[in-house]
Amino acid sequence: MQLDEPTLQQITVDVCQSMLGLALTPISSDIDTAKQLVASVEIRGGRTAAVDVFAHEHLMAAIAETMFCAERSSLSAEEIRDAFGEIANMIGGNVKGAFGEESDLSLPTIGEANDSLDRLPHECLRTTFECCGHPLTIVLREADKKAPPVELSAVV
Repeated sequence: MQLDEPTLQQITVDVCQSMLGLALTPISSDIDTAKQLVASVEIRGGRTAAVDVFAHEHLMAAIAETMFCAERSSLSAEEIRDAFGEIANMIGGNVKGAFGEESDLSLPTIGEANDSLDRLPHECLRTTFECCGHPLTIVLREADKKAPPVELSAVV
């Protein structure tokens, strides 16, 4: 199945709003990723794709607070990153299911976003929401089939 932007938006809303109760409002995708992190998962099978989730550390903390039902002061940096990786994992798992074919999903990797949104191919799907006062950008892109699969361990 080919995914379109409305489907990617609905998957994101289902994960963030329906499962976690986080309010999302669509906004322009033209944002600065200088101080953001990216959590990525790869889908490998009949189709090879990657789902990248971009967020600022303040949004990552808000997601962790909701996911763990805890105050930020009680959460470790590792728990905050784990929650962020889990959002990418849940969105990626739903995208994988929407493809409708046998495939595997890697564990999430997390790294600095820097200017990676500016370097994405034009063919990728990109959608951005405001969540807890910060942008949350989801990107679905075709991954390089010749590249080795992502290691099945999270890079934190």
